[in-house]
Amino acid sequence: MKKGIVFLGAMFALVFLSSCTTVGVVTPKAFPGADKIFSVNDEGTVNIKGVDLKSEPTHWLYVQCEHWAGCYMRCQGPIGTCKEVANKSELEISHTASVNGP
Repeated sequence: MKKGIVFLGAMFALVFLSSCTTVGVVTPKAFPGADKIFSVNDEGTVNIKGVDLKSEPTHWLYVQCEHWAGCYMRCQGPIGTCKEVANKSELEISHTASVNGP
C-alpha cells in the first residue's frame, strides 16, 4: 500500500511539473515589409516566403522573455532570414538549434 501511494505521488508530481515547463512560442511583431518576408502558420511557425519550405530546415531561435523556462521562435527557411526577422521584431536571440528538413 505504501509503495502505491509513493508511486501515485510521484506520478502526480511528474504530471504537475511537466505542465509547468511549457516553453512559450513567440511570434514576431509586424514591421514595415514583414508581409513580404514571412507568414505565420496555425502552429505558430514562421515561414519565410520565396523558398521551398519542404527542403528548408526548421530552426528554433531561443529568445529572451519573462517566462522562467524561456521562449522560442520556430522558423522554417534560411537561418539568416530567420535571425533577421527576429532582430527586426526586437527579439533578443540567446541561441539557436536547427533540424534538417524531411
